[in-house]
Amino acid sequence: MDWLQKLDSTEAKAWQDLMIDYAYVPEDWEEARAQLFVLLQKDQRSTNEEDARAYLSCCAESVGTTYPLPQLSETVTEFYSRFGMESSKEM
Repeated sequence: MDWLQKLDSTEAKAWQDLMIDYAYVPEDWEEARAQLFVLLQKDQRSTNEEDARAYLSCCAESVGTTYPLPQLSETVTEFYSRFGMESSKEM
């Protein structure tokens, strides 16, 4: 969870509060967050931490009752390829 230490304390706490509501481990969230930022960068777009949390939360919620639980980063890739990220901004 080295990535959380790089965020300010408010953002790190918000991520921790989100992660406890889902079956994914912190490493899954880290990988999915990184994947989202890579996808955005490829499209020359950006987002803030709050919107990234909302997007990943939506992805996690959508597959929460699926068994076996798919990789969160794969769900992010699928969602982004199908729907994009409306709240992202052009760089």
